[in-house]
Amino acid sequence: MSPIDPSTFGTGEPRTFDGRTYPSHLRVYEAYDDVLLPVVADRQPATFDQLSIAIPDARMRASLPRWLASAEWRGLVKRLDSSMDAPRTYGLGPQADDHLPHAA
Repeated sequence: MSPIDPSTFGTGEPRTFDGRTYPSHLRVYEAYDDVLLPVVADRQPATFDQLSIAIPDARMRASLPRWLASAEWRGLVKRLDSSMDAPRTYGLGPQADDHLPHAA
């Protein structure tokens, strides 16, 4: 996939540099941001397996791959892999701070 154009983050219509738009089938996973984004925040950098183990709810855990795709499109998470041969590693993306709960 072409990298996502960061100027489109927060617009509701993220796009790749080659013009592809955020897939509509991923929008339903935005509902899981409040549960899954803090898991990434607490464990970053983390592999998919490390994130999955940290999610006790089986239904939520099953949604993790699609939520990660949705969150990456929206700039909430980013890949931190050291190489193409390394396991996928995730951390918070440039838009994550706007979506994380903050202590009062």
